Parts: sequence; structure tokens; C-alpha cells
Amino acid sequence: MGTTKYSQDENNKLLMEIMNLRINLSELYAQSGPSSTNYISDSIKLDLLINEYLDEKISKLTSIAQDQLI
Repeated sequence: MGTTKYSQDENNKLLMEIMNLRINLSELYAQSGPSSTNYISDSIKLDLLINEYLDEKISKLTSIAQDQLI
């Protein structure tokens, strides 16, 4: 039951944005290579979004762990 609650807490909008950026990066890489400004810009944005997602996950897991200790 905890798994259901946990998956409902996922930030689906953020995950969709990450997925779309990954697809876009693949297309940009195929078209213009890794040195194009659009590729570099989207790559940085993807890195920031992944870090945001991981920060949210760590925060939620820490909160869950603290709740279980109490």
C-alpha cells in the first residue's frame, strides 16, 4: 500500500519534461552533433531537471524514513 502512495507522489510533469528533453537531445545530436548551441542548452536544462527530480526523491525518502522512525 505504501508503494501506491509513493508512486502517486511522483512529479509526472517533471518526468514528462525530462523524457521530452531526452528525446529532443537525441534528435538534436543526430541532426547537428553535440557542439550545437541548442544541444548544449537543452543538455544543461536536462541536467538541472534531473537534479531537481533527484532532490525531490531524496527529500521524500528522507521524510518517509523519518516518519517510520517516529
